[in-house]
Amino acid sequence: MQRTIYDFLYRKYGFSAPGENKAFRSLFSAGMRAYWGVKLLAVGLFFFLFLRFTGKDQFIPEDTYWFIGSIAAALILVTLSYLNVFGAWYAIALSRHRRWIDSLLILSGLVLCIRFPVYAFGEAMPDVSKLRETLILPGILMLMLGIYRKIHYRSSGVVPLSALASLLITAGILFKYPIHTITESIYLSFILLINAGFVADLLLFHYWHRKSKAGER
Repeated sequence: MQRTIYDFLYRKYGFSAPGENKAFRSLFSAGMRAYWGVKLLAVGLFFFLFLRFTGKDQFIPEDTYWFIGSIAAALILVTLSYLNVFGAWYAIALSRHRRWIDSLLILSGLVLCIRFPVYAFGEAMPDVSKLRETLILPGILMLMLGIYRKIHYRSSGVVPLSALASLLITAGILFKYPIHTITESIYLSFILLINAGFVADLLLFHYWHRKSKAGER
């Protein structure tokens, strides 16, 4: 497990041992802090626009503020990691002892996404078809998070693979759901925002590698 979030990012973006080039490492760390600030602004703007124009999730309205609160708590924890606050990075860092979380997320997501047959006994059986449709939305998010965590355990190719996975997931969502459904669901719209972030990571990946090569000349 990396000691700090910057060690993790250095490896994620395809660089070798953190101590090789201290000047570039310092520049990289400062740039990633600024990039995280941009991501925070993007998420804050997303939640503001969603609450302003949609109000609540139209499919699971009771989840709206719980979802925003849980994401805000996670973002605060990551921000504390960027500030090197003691214990913050350890709370969220990937390690071999936490791989069961990835499998649990993927398995739970699959269970929520798969349409198991439902058998009715008599006329008093409630209609669960709508419930199953709404459970798919958090299921997609859980499945996606599990996949991304699995990718981030790799020793190389993390950013390109994450970008590829994000494009495939985005294409699947856009194929299955109309735009008005996506904009009315905080789960689906936030998933697309996360995926856009991984595509932006790929652009930043190429930027840092060009800068690294330029510094070696």
